Amino acid sequence: MNAAERTVDGLNAERDRRKDLEGLKEELAQRAAKFLGDGRSKPGGMGYSQIRNLVSLTQTASSVLEIEAFIDYQMGRDNDYKSWRCSVGDRPFGEALKDEIEAIEELALKKRKDDRKFVLLCLTYYFGYLAWRAKYLEYAGSKKTGKEGSGRRGRRR
Repeated sequence: MNAAERTVDGLNAERDRRKDLEGLKEELAQRAAKFLGDGRSKPGGMGYSQIRNLVSLTQTASSVLEIEAFIDYQMGRDNDYKSWRCSVGDRPFGEALKDEIEAIEELALKKRKDDRKFVLLCLTYYFGYLAWRAKYLEYAGSKKTGKEGSGRRGRRR
């Protein structure tokens, strides 16, 4: 197989991944909303950017193990139990998130068997939806406490 054929095969595989992802986007978004739903929100000491970092990490990771290692690292750093080790429900946030990663990995592999790139693509979207949800929860929390920002950011005219 020459270079041109490999390029075409790579482009076809990427197109097929994107097509299969379209069928999972709604489920990924629903999972993110449920994960940070009424019964479980992000820990108070965790900012939107910490979750957003998972998107960047997943875009450059070569395996799910890298993402889980990052979460383990963050849990190890959280000596105050305010973010990654903070209990949400009956588990630390980081452990619950690793369970969610495992579930999404299974979901992706059902759709595209043995395609690790597809797993990472699904996780990228999931973490993006999770970050959006976390940002909304920050807004909703500030609205309840009356601590909405007085600056120009976020204001509509």
